[in-house]
Amino acid sequence: MDRRSFMLSLSAAGAAMMLPQAAEAATWVKLGTRKVNGLIDRDRISIGASWGWFDKIRLHVRGNNLWIYDLDIRFGNGAKQDVGVRAFIPQGGHTRTIDLVGGERFIKSVSFTYGKFPNGNGPTYVEVWGRR
Repeated sequence: MDRRSFMLSLSAAGAAMMLPQAAEAATWVKLGTRKVNGLIDRDRISIGASWGWFDKIRLHVRGNNLWIYDLDIRFGNGAKQDVGVRAFIPQGGHTRTIDLVGGERFIKSVSFTYGKFPNGNGPTYVEVWGRR
């Protein structure tokens, strides 16, 4: 193998390693947002079938730090999935990626129990993101 062929194959292999990361980033879709108020409370974000089918979700937090205790995911076919998150999410952070049991399907709603840390920075928002 001459030097030109070797360099071309090396650069192609490097570019191929970068493709999955770009494809991964493009698959996450914001499904809904909810402004959370109470110090310890439960809220729900309605989603619906119009968003399509998903196999993973995660919650993003904006505004203040938040404890996310539990999630209750309801699906269009009436099934549900309860997930114990029990994680501290800093402002700008997100929960771990949660696999939806049963493969891809559409999400009717996501309810979550949380504890808010008021720090004077204004309101706190929770966003649900889904991955196709």
